Amino acid sequence: MRKQIMATLLIAAMAVTATGCGAASNGGSESAGSGGKTKTYTLKVGTVLTEADPIYLGLEQFKKNVEEKTGGNVKVELYSGSQLGADEDVLEQAKVGAGVGIITDPGRMANYIKDFGILSGPYLADDYEGALALMNTSVYKDLADEFKNDGFKILSFNYYQGSRNLFTKTPVSKPEDLNGLRIRSSGSDVVTKSLEAMGANTTVLAWSEAYQALQQKVIEGVEVHNSAAVGSSIYEVTDYVTLTGHFQLLTGLVISNDWFDKLPEDYQKILEEESYNAGKNASSIVIEKDDEFLQKCIDGGVEVVDCDKEAFKKAADKAYDELGYRELKDKLVAELGK
Repeated sequence: MRKQIMATLLIAAMAVTATGCGAASNGGSESAGSGGKTKTYTLKVGTVLTEADPIYLGLEQFKKNVEEKTGGNVKVELYSGSQLGADEDVLEQAKVGAGVGIITDPGRMANYIKDFGILSGPYLADDYEGALALMNTSVYKDLADEFKNDGFKILSFNYYQGSRNLFTKTPVSKPEDLNGLRIRSSGSDVVTKSLEAMGANTTVLAWSEAYQALQQKVIEGVEVHNSAAVGSSIYEVTDYVTLTGHFQLLTGLVISNDWFDKLPEDYQKILEEESYNAGKNASSIVIEKDDEFLQKCIDGGVEVVDCDKEAFKKAADKAYDELGYRELKDKLVAELGK
C-alpha cells in the first residue's frame, strides 16, 4: 500500500513539472492558456502615503487599468504606509531586478544621480503646471534616461502631491523665526540644504516617525504638503502652518528597469501610459481638494501664519550653491524662459 501511495505522489509531481506552472524569478510565472503558455508578471508598488491619499487612489486606478488591459497577465499589488519598506529599501530591491516600484521624489533619486535633485529645488516652480513643465525639459529627459544604467525605469513623473508648507509648534512668519527650530528632513540633500538655508536646524526622520517625534518634542516642526498633513493627522501635534510653498512636490513611479525590460513591448507601453494617466488624475484630485485639506487642518486646531514668502525664497536660493546646482538651475530657467 505504501509503495502505491509513493508511486501516485511521484506521478503527480512529474505532472506538475511537465505543465511548467512553477513560479518564475523576478516576479514572473507561466500559466497554461488557450494558445499555450502565457507568462504572468507581478509588480509590487509601495508608498509612504495612506490609502485615503489621492496619490494612492491614483495607484488603484493604475492597478485596475493595467490588469484589465493586460488580461490579468500583469498583476499589481499595492502597499500603503511604507508596508513594502522605506523608499530607499524598495529602490535597492528594484535596482537588482525585483518586481517592485515606489512613488518617490527627485531628492531621493539624487542618491543615484545627483543632478536629478535639481527638479525638486526650492521655489523652482510655483505650482503644478510649473513643476510639470520641468519634466518636459531636456535636463529631465537626459537624466531620466541615465537611470537605466542604475537599474531604474521611471514610468512617469507626474504624481503631484502639492505645495510643501511648514507645520510647527511656534509661529513662523520669516526665515529668522526658524533659527534654532528642529525641523524634520526626509534625509535628501535637497530638503536638508533648503531647510537649513531657510534658517532651520534639521533632524532626519522617517515620515512614519514624525508624529511621535512631534509629540515627544524631539522636533518642533515638519515641512509637508496639506494632503499628507491630513492623512497623517500631523495637525494634531502642531499648532501653526506657514504657507511657504517652498517645494512643489512632484513625484514619480519608479520601478526596476531589468523587470520592465522582460515585459512584452505592448505591456511596457500599457504600464507607461497608465502610470501617466493615473498620475494626471491623482494630481487633479490633489489640486481640487487642497483647500479642503487645509481647512481640515485649521478645523483641527492649526492656525495659519502670514509669512514673507519673498524672504523665504531669497533665503532658500543659497541652497543651490550649497548643492552645486547653480549652473544647472540657470540652464533650467533659460530653457523654461523664466
